[in-house]
Amino acid sequence: MGSLGTSMRQILLGHGHQRQRWVVLFFFFLLHAEHKVYAIQQHFWLPPSFPWLRWGCWAPADHPERAGDCAGTGEHPREQLPHTHPWHPGSLLWNLPNVIQCPVRNTHHQRPLQPGLTACPSGLGAAQPAGAKEYAFPRSERYPVFYHKENSSAIYIGGEGRLYYYDFATYENYTEEFPVKNEGQCMMPGSLGDNKNYLTLVEKYGDGMLVCGTGACAPTCWNLTQRKESTPWDGRGIAPFTPDSNTLVVVDGHDIYSTIKKSQQNGKIPRFRRVRGGGELYTSDTVMQNPQFVKATTLRHEEPHQDKIYYFFREDNPDKSPEAPRNISRVAQLCKEDKGGTSSLSASKWTTFLKASLICVDPVTKGNFNWLQDVFFVPASNWRHSKVYGLFTNTWGSSAVCVYSFGDIDNVFRTSKLKGYNGPNPEIKPGQCVASGQHTPSETFKIADSHPEVEDRVEPLSPTKSPLFHNKHRYQKIGVHEVSVGDGRRYNVLYLATDKGSIHKIVELPDGVQNIMEIQVFPKKDPIQSMILDHKRAMLYVGSTNKVMEIPMDMCRVYRNNCDSCLLARDPYCGWLNGSCQSVYLNREVHQTLNLDPWGGKCQKGDVKEDDYQNITVVPFSRYYLNCPIESHYATYNWYHNNSLIKTCNTTHPQQDCFHFIQNVSHIHYGHYICISEEDGFRQALVKERLVNQLRFMSQKGQATMTFGSWLQLLLMVVLVELFH
Repeated sequence: MGSLGTSMRQILLGHGHQRQRWVVLFFFFLLHAEHKVYAIQQHFWLPPSFPWLRWGCWAPADHPERAGDCAGTGEHPREQLPHTHPWHPGSLLWNLPNVIQCPVRNTHHQRPLQPGLTACPSGLGAAQPAGAKEYAFPRSERYPVFYHKENSSAIYIGGEGRLYYYDFATYENYTEEFPVKNEGQCMMPGSLGDNKNYLTLVEKYGDGMLVCGTGACAPTCWNLTQRKESTPWDGRGIAPFTPDSNTLVVVDGHDIYSTIKKSQQNGKIPRFRRVRGGGELYTSDTVMQNPQFVKATTLRHEEPHQDKIYYFFREDNPDKSPEAPRNISRVAQLCKEDKGGTSSLSASKWTTFLKASLICVDPVTKGNFNWLQDVFFVPASNWRHSKVYGLFTNTWGSSAVCVYSFGDIDNVFRTSKLKGYNGPNPEIKPGQCVASGQHTPSETFKIADSHPEVEDRVEPLSPTKSPLFHNKHRYQKIGVHEVSVGDGRRYNVLYLATDKGSIHKIVELPDGVQNIMEIQVFPKKDPIQSMILDHKRAMLYVGSTNKVMEIPMDMCRVYRNNCDSCLLARDPYCGWLNGSCQSVYLNREVHQTLNLDPWGGKCQKGDVKEDDYQNITVVPFSRYYLNCPIESHYATYNWYHNNSLIKTCNTTHPQQDCFHFIQNVSHIHYGHYICISEEDGFRQALVKERLVNQLRFMSQKGQATMTFGSWLQLLLMVVLVELFH
């Protein structure tokens, strides 16, 4: 090695062009030496004029789990490094296509969301779904539809002329073909639906499955029983003529309700219909203004003739003033046993239709969320206590969740005056369900048909009558799962799909709402087409145009089997027992901290443990940064140097790492560095490093013990200093 050093000195003493030529050759030598060293350790700083080098970090290929400990690079993930080398979060790396940039570490827990606060701070890393399973479609489907039966492990996916079946437990799968039988009846040749049968409905119906599709502008349905399809039958009113996002179909036993027009010449006025069971009925064309349907459900009352249909939609605001919102969110009610009117003009019309406005306004900021995106129904044994979780957005791209009770909705329809009507009330009030077999009186129908809106508005649940929370994310879908924990209490967990292919997991707690996790479902941020909750099996089924994922709701492994991390997360699915973070479904005796009691003492108390520090050799006059990953956005992070506080990071402003940057390393910067997080009395050492002067470190170890790699690093430093001197 001594002769190599002498030769290098002679080269560096040469003149300009000769010296640069030898430097280039020396670089090629370095790149092929010691099994192709791709990464240079963090104790060098290279000038920015090297375009193929940049700050970053990498994880060895045989330890991919380390990627989760390497946060804050701000770079996009790349392929895995093919060779293993010493690594560190502050490393400097070659900008080669086979280097993985470490992802941002997941934030496990966040404090209750007060109105106006961000649910998931910008830059928050997303957890990969632990224990998830995937089924990729044989081909990409532009308009997939999904059906999953509760308490099963299988899913059906309807595509273009195909029905896919996959069982995540047994891996059984098959494909049924539903081709176009005729040439099609599209009135506009060359349109999207020409000669294609897009399946638009897959539902349980009777003893089998109901499958319907566009049929190339000839809507068609099939009954599927034990993989045997029936003779196709006319599906008009159940399936659209072409794929259409503004369609809603509800299958309730043998009754089918739909918003799909039955003729291509029907115009553009959507109606809510009963197309199967009990006689066909439809809403009057004047009761809704350009409605965009969201979701519908049926609700059983104590007396069968009082059973209701509720559907949620948006429509154009009749108030055209500049300050008025363009859309209004609504809920409408119908009586299931509605028989239609008594006259020839009303015989096929719903006679019990009424609509009311849904209010979702923050009383503090006066922020109005008027664009209903999705709703989720949470049933209760008493129908009055059943809830509606409404997901709203506004023109600024923010989202809010407001919660309503069906008891409050029913009370608004029963007691409110009709908007714009000042005449006397008939004996049978508008919207009132009549006894079985009877018709709504003609007089009542005429009043309701001309004044379909009630004056009172449906407000969120008391006592606050305000949003459960709102933030600056744009959510598109919502699901709610009720979790029963070991002490018998029940907690609602919200799953909110973003417009970036991820899902936020948010829990309602006694002291507020807490965002506990972001799940990146699809690595390429594919849009989420469907999100189905299996309540009994505690599973999520999330679909895109290419695949469907089965994701367990109890992803306790993300808490690293650390007692404090497990409990501070306040995840109702998880608790601490026997040295590990376990699911409540595996053991009901786990320790949890979900109520208002202080969590301190649940874990064995302990201060920062004096483990050995990691020695980091750093060259004098180089640049170096210390990186402490932020695991909780409610903790305070402190950097200490030789027991003196040098940097504090509070998380009032969203950030993903707590950095301490040393611009020019000198003798005063060497020593012990430790990053400590503090939250609710819990202190934890996250990073512990001892910076050592590399030249002194190597001289202490002796020349005989210096490795070939150390010589390469030293020589490279000498070359760079000389080259840019």
